Amino acid sequence: MNKPIDINADCKFLKDLEDNSSNVNVGMYNLICSKRDLKLYCKGIKPHRRWKISSVKEYFGISGNKQDLSSKLDLLYKILTERS
Repeated sequence: MNKPIDINADCKFLKDLEDNSSNVNVGMYNLICSKRDLKLYCKGIKPHRRWKISSVKEYFGISGNKQDLSSKLDLLYKILTERS
């Protein structure tokens, strides 16, 4: 069972998600890329040289270890795509 997602209300992700000034929603794009990157990181592969898990935590306003973050982002993606 997934833990509830506790998101900081002032995080950059929520601001990017609400911004509709471009054709591509930056928040959804970053969510998709971060899901991919965390899956790689859980397998022991660093996505790129400057990638840090703390940046993901700060952007999304969530906390936890790499497995918790991956499951929270999966759940968040599922919730946002079912809503549309």
